[in-house]
Amino acid sequence: MTAKTKISKGDLVGIISQMVLTLNEKERRTVSGRFGLTGTKETLSAIGRQLKLSRERIRQIEKNSLKKLSSIFNRDHKESIAEIVRIFEKSGKIIANENLPEELLEYVGEQKFVKNYSRLILSIIGQVERIDQTIDLKDGWKLSSISREKIILIIDKIIAYFKKEELPQNIATLGKEVVSLSAYDLEFLIACILISNKLVQAKNGLIGLKSWPTVNPRNIRDKIYYVLKTSGKPLHFIEITSEISALKFDNKQVVRATVHNELIADQRFVLIGRGIYALREWGYSDGTVCEVIKNILTNSKSPMSIGEIIALVNKSRKVKRNTIVINLQTKKEFKKVDRGYIYESL
Repeated sequence: MTAKTKISKGDLVGIISQMVLTLNEKERRTVSGRFGLTGTKETLSAIGRQLKLSRERIRQIEKNSLKKLSSIFNRDHKESIAEIVRIFEKSGKIIANENLPEELLEYVGEQKFVKNYSRLILSIIGQVERIDQTIDLKDGWKLSSISREKIILIIDKIIAYFKKEELPQNIATLGKEVVSLSAYDLEFLIACILISNKLVQAKNGLIGLKSWPTVNPRNIRDKIYYVLKTSGKPLHFIEITSEISALKFDNKQVVRATVHNELIADQRFVLIGRGIYALREWGYSDGTVCEVIKNILTNSKSPMSIGEIIALVNKSRKVKRNTIVINLQTKKEFKKVDRGYIYESL
């Protein structure tokens, strides 16, 4: 096939399959196994045992096979390469293996193992380079025009900012706050974040350190905290359960009873009404309505009106007005005077 041949969307799986068939038997077996073209990706050792060859020999066969495929593909399919590069540009020039864009997968084909075929294609395009997984980076791909050093530099700047500020940010704010990042477009910055093993972009769009439960909740308590923090307001435990399920952090089933138990056990959460919970960091505190009123009047230097008391109680509890009034009228420690109510210890 020549460079003039027009490749339709979804044709690349078939083209790559035909190209692999031009390899010799050992080369076909190695490429198919290493990239999982029939399903499961295999290690060098596993393929070597079957072919009765050393692990290093299989590595050499893989390397030479990819060179052959690359020579053919870069010669005959320039339009397809240009389209894939365009998708990379649109994705910020960096793509993590776990985040292969739908646009790329659709362009490659509809085959069951299209992600594996896509990774093979990316391995043989001259303008694309592999990013090997390290403690700092996920495995993925980048355009050869972007250096690995630049990616690391940008990630380090973002990490340094978060260690200092300790507060998640959206990408637009982050780009403005870190002055040295303002020269880069937001798509590139997001791509750097998504390839980082130490940064994460949450489902609500906020970015922070991977270790922060505010952006990367791991257990049910962190997921509860995430939901409340994101909502910015108290929620009933049934609402919290529904929101955790809707966000689909993972494939684990969310049980109301479990959520309720965790809300009770974790000191970050405060019961402020019937089944309604808030974050303690918002200023809410434990205790019955009577205890809340007692604290308010004890800290007041002068009598307080019912309206003033209700306003302050509502800052830490979510209760009906009548509940507060009944407590004031029936509890002996609350004494009504000319200018309102005071607290008198019994």
